Amino acid sequence: MRELPPLSEPCFGFYATPFGECCMAFSNDGICALTFPEDRDRGWADLQSRFPGVDFKRNDTKVAAYVRQIFGKGKRPVVHPIGTDFQLSVWEALQNIPAGKTTTYAQIADVIGRPKAVRAVGTAIGANPIVYLIPCHRVIRTDGSLGGYRWGLECKKAMLAYEKR
Repeated sequence: MRELPPLSEPCFGFYATPFGECCMAFSNDGICALTFPEDRDRGWADLQSRFPGVDFKRNDTKVAAYVRQIFGKGKRPVVHPIGTDFQLSVWEALQNIPAGKTTTYAQIADVIGRPKAVRAVGTAIGANPIVYLIPCHRVIRTDGSLGGYRWGLECKKAMLAYEKR
């Protein structure tokens, strides 16, 4: 397993969004996780598995401010994704998909210069730690179907519809 870089003043919290309650983790470097777990216990367990040994402090107030920034003002805060070089290349490509648009797994593989790595691209997309801000919901199958989504297809549909407004 790859060693995590240190996070300066790591915090986490929960807050309501247009897509249900989120679990967010951040540090002075930016948001390092944004997920939509079924419940808070699962959200906390997911953070602990993604960031073993990190001593997060609870800060729902800051999470609320980030949520208002993202969904109220439509402003993008700084993100700080942590992953392998391959994952980071995929997640960077995802951030270039315009809101309201979709692309395919194969197109992302082409963009990162790895056209035969479609399955690996799918795996990296599924491991995206900062959903919505790193818009993995904008990736669909080549046949036009939505494919899967870790947080549920209803959430993916809601995100796509929200962005088209």
